[in-house]
Amino acid sequence: MILFFSLTVIALALVPGGQALIIRSTPTSQNETTQYLYFHNVVRVKHGAVPLTYSQDLAAKAQQWTNKCKFLHSGGLLGHYGENLAAGAGTSTGYKYSIENSITSWIDEAKKYDSNNPEPSHFTQVVWKGTTEVGCAYQFCDGIFDPSFGKATYYACEYSPAGNVIGQFPENVKA
Repeated sequence: MILFFSLTVIALALVPGGQALIIRSTPTSQNETTQYLYFHNVVRVKHGAVPLTYSQDLAAKAQQWTNKCKFLHSGGLLGHYGENLAAGAGTSTGYKYSIENSITSWIDEAKKYDSNNPEPSHFTQVVWKGTTEVGCAYQFCDGIFDPSFGKATYYACEYSPAGNVIGQFPENVKA
């Protein structure tokens, strides 16, 4: 029998105007880890890449970034990693922008990939053969979308080694 434990730590920070912001600083649960790996690896296998392993160190970097609730790339501030971001929100009852939704949005970019004229994308990072590890996290954020949609669920995945290296697409991305 294997038991998995997850410690959840939630911190409250006051932002201008006295509004409280909940900051997740929790290790990724086993269920979330399984989902991140599954949705990445099912498409990687189809594109001739070996399955990724999960890195809690990369997940901590991703959590550090999503906690800022700024929907923009880190630009290398977290280290030399590849990075994919996604956010979604909705007003529908019961709607939740999920891990599957975020990774599917990246994979859907495969339709635009042209091996004769390769360009970096979320999709190419997901299937990059030279990448061996991934770590992901999310945060619930205000300010990414119009407030009428409610809080956004903001996802980040960090990849090591980084993909999307110009000049290395033929050996790393099988269309």
